[in-house]
Amino acid sequence: MALEKDNPYRKGLVALLQSIEEQIPLTEGSYLTIRYHLETEEAIIKFNEWVKSNLKEGKLKATEAEIVRAAVKASKE
Repeated sequence: MALEKDNPYRKGLVALLQSIEEQIPLTEGSYLTIRYHLETEEAIIKFNEWVKSNLKEGKLKATEAEIVRAAVKASKE
């Protein structure tokens, strides 16, 4: 079940994706794929942990494809 618009996890995900896009531009397809797969609090938490584990000096060290793959994987765990 999708999260409500006012859910803090959903709001946090939007803010996280905006931060990622400042460093690594995402295509619309990638953005939509990420949002589609990260529809539960648990998946968002796992994705957030992945992002944190891939930060080097405050910057995300990943490609667009790796980011999408991490979102899909987080939704399946």
